[in-house]
Amino acid sequence: MGKESDLVSIERAICPDIYHPAVARDGLLTRLRIPGGVLDVKQCVAIADLVAVTGLDYVQVTNRANLQLRGLDRDLEPELLAKLIGCGLAAASAEVDGIRNIMTSPTAGIDLTELIDVRPLVAAWDEYLIGHPELGVLSNKFSVGFDGGGSVSILDRPNDITLLAVSEGEFLVHLAMGARGDAPVSVGVRLAIDECVPMLGAIARSYRRGVEELDGDVRRKPRLRDVIQAWGLAEFWRVVGAESEFAIGDVCLAQTVTQVNPQADTCAHLGVWPQQDIGLSYVGVGLLLGRLNSAQIDGLGEISRQYGSGEIRLTPWQNAIVPNIRDRDLVAVQQALAGLGLGNPINGLLTACAGATGCQFAGGDTQAEAISLSEYWASPSNIDRPINIHFSGCDKSCAQHYQADITLWGCPQTSERSPGYRLCVSGGTDKFGREIRDYLTPEDVRLAIDRLIRAYQEQRTSPQESFRTFTDHQSLAQLQQVLNVI
Repeated sequence: MGKESDLVSIERAICPDIYHPAVARDGLLTRLRIPGGVLDVKQCVAIADLVAVTGLDYVQVTNRANLQLRGLDRDLEPELLAKLIGCGLAAASAEVDGIRNIMTSPTAGIDLTELIDVRPLVAAWDEYLIGHPELGVLSNKFSVGFDGGGSVSILDRPNDITLLAVSEGEFLVHLAMGARGDAPVSVGVRLAIDECVPMLGAIARSYRRGVEELDGDVRRKPRLRDVIQAWGLAEFWRVVGAESEFAIGDVCLAQTVTQVNPQADTCAHLGVWPQQDIGLSYVGVGLLLGRLNSAQIDGLGEISRQYGSGEIRLTPWQNAIVPNIRDRDLVAVQQALAGLGLGNPINGLLTACAGATGCQFAGGDTQAEAISLSEYWASPSNIDRPINIHFSGCDKSCAQHYQADITLWGCPQTSERSPGYRLCVSGGTDKFGREIRDYLTPEDVRLAIDRLIRAYQEQRTSPQESFRTFTDHQSLAQLQQVLNVI
């Protein structure tokens, strides 16, 4: 087998798609690619049927607004694949289906403060990819995001390319050039709306050329950042310019050095929010670890059909949005969501990787621990302000690439102790934040977090002070003191 085939095999094992499931500890793993995270009622019904037919307990919304199916005992039958293709839940081309989901703000077109509705660009770029199967040679992690400049931003998501609206007719290009998980940074290039898809095509072709020129003796396909780092930004942009059909101007190198990774409000979309059209609102629904069972998927579709516009939007924070709800129907919608078991906003604050049941690298059963914490906080009164809590089975931080308010980092079992967790809070330069405890048993996790949150609520300067601001003002010794009794 040649090098390219070897790389394809390795890449498929890392990034599964509907045609190429990966093998995990708990069975086969695959994903449905949903451009922009938007589902209609017909697709909700198809997904509910898929869950029932495959015998799964649930599907999971991912941090790219995909839907993930794990624990499958076999590949999907051709009839199921044809049904998914027919309703737009899979690309007809196996080469293209593997490219990462196109990301956008889940409030595109309804956000009160957005500059540009980017939904047409999502559709246009998806159509471009479908028409260029040769781009399937790129890394399956190749990702593009469109940010309309509204209040629910995706600029901090680790896309290879993000186009950020900076005026009513212009985007600023951001490229991934740093370490794994870093947000893309501005290269100072501005594009008119009609230039966006041609420019993305030019970048993709240049990236493809870079992949072909780089040494193939690697354990994974080169990422866009690898090509940029190998060539240098100026040379990469010269190649992009040669591939483009229009002048792109100068690259602002200084901006790429000085820009700091943004930190979006991961809870900004949860709850009830007014839309652009007077009398309409959207409802952000917190999902426990992104999970939806068959009845919940079907139920969300029915709620949207009855009270909204027949549309459900998945978010990059593993939650969902029901848009275009008439204000007079909001109470009925919230009651219907509660009837589906989707009424607890605390669920939207928790993230967790697959954990030891699904991944050989994980040091703990992260999903079970997160669910246990959610059950403890069954009443929202335990937390009066959003606090993002992240369970990571190892240092890869697959479920969440940015710092959480509180991170539980899995410690594998040793001869001296059982599996447990390190406890970190936001702050500092480490991707998990500042470590305040190097080991907690799973049984002590709930107590430790409870004590931290109680200290925050009792000692903060005002009810509006965030947990992150509170911990930033505390010394390491002060934070450790809170846990000394554990």
